[in-house]
Amino acid sequence: MMNKLLIVYGTRYGTTTEVVREMSNTARELGAHVDVVHLEKGIPFPEPENYDLVVIGSGIQAGQWTKRPLKFIEQKLESLSKTKVALFVVSGYAGNPDKVAEAQANYLDSMPEKYPGLSPISTALIGGKFEFKKYNLVIRALVKSIVKSQLPPGEEIPEKIDFRDWDMIRDWIKGLVQGIQ
Repeated sequence: MMNKLLIVYGTRYGTTTEVVREMSNTARELGAHVDVVHLEKGIPFPEPENYDLVVIGSGIQAGQWTKRPLKFIEQKLESLSKTKVALFVVSGYAGNPDKVAEAQANYLDSMPEKYPGLSPISTALIGGKFEFKKYNLVIRALVKSIVKSQLPPGEEIPEKIDFRDWDMIRDWIKGLVQGIQ
């Protein structure tokens, strides 16, 4: 079992924070020591070599990871190459069966190519949550137009859409903590 786990992440609207909270609670219930770092807070990056497993995650918006997790990977790549690493992203595309393979390839499978030496033992594509009131007018209009294009004709867009699969999230982190690939 993993004894010491580090979860580092970036988020734009807080959905990833909720996912990380569930991951850390689940890992702690299994007896793991868990440190969680929201990288956007501007604190110094933790040292990966002090952990048995480093989980790196990000919300996706406009097809991109948030900046701080990528900066963490760039700055800590040498020690990450000597540590067990798992990656996850929170994306609305995980809730769209037509986009899952593309999202997996673009946001997760491409990371070792972009960051040679990074060899994730596991990845997770996690459904996102759209809470339109949190977005500025431009983002709200853009996201609503994307969502509307995927709805049946005449169906109204709800104010909140949540694609997160909490059982999948808990099972993924349990597998990592228990050493199951």
